[in-house]
Amino acid sequence: MEINQVKDCCRIFYNRFSALDLKPYQLRFKDSPETVSIALVTHNNRMDAEAILSIGHNTVRILKFNSYEELDTCFIFETPLELYTELLTLMIICCNASMIFISPFDALKVTLGEDIRTWRELVKYLCSLPPKKQGKITVKETRQGALKLLETSFAVSDDVFTTDGFYKRQVEFYDSLELIRATLEALSGLFKIHGYEINPFPISKKRS
Repeated sequence: MEINQVKDCCRIFYNRFSALDLKPYQLRFKDSPETVSIALVTHNNRMDAEAILSIGHNTVRILKFNSYEELDTCFIFETPLELYTELLTLMIICCNASMIFISPFDALKVTLGEDIRTWRELVKYLCSLPPKKQGKITVKETRQGALKLLETSFAVSDDVFTTDGFYKRQVEFYDSLELIRATLEALSGLFKIHGYEINPFPISKKRS
């Protein structure tokens, strides 16, 4: 991604995620020529950061994390949807580590600007976003509750998220955040195969 596109996505994400209840903290956004950072900071001392994400043209790095939990510190992305996936999941993890517990589906609703309550609604919403020149993505729901799109089925059973078809994957999940991440990663992979460029912050729906 071009750095200006990265900055635009990060700024929109920052503005929308800031609307969540982050007390006693708040977010701080910093812009530099080649990177941007989003930090969780105290209200009283803006230099006292609980967590810091640094974002370049293709990486998200965790510069500070208020936990002894082992976590990768560098994540690669190629598309706006992959960038959104990293920003959403890592910021929620950072908040949780600082004892700020945010519902992942509330975070989805705020950052995407849509009332998304299930993984199926997330799939359907993102599939409604491709530019007109790329063509419509049709999503069909089976009687068993699976979704079918782009010759691939998406299903959840016994805490396992499964895709089968052009994109094959099985992921165990233990909470709603892991389910959301599995869904976003599967969609990103499938969209790449079919050449779709999905921006979770489309200009026509941009609020900030």
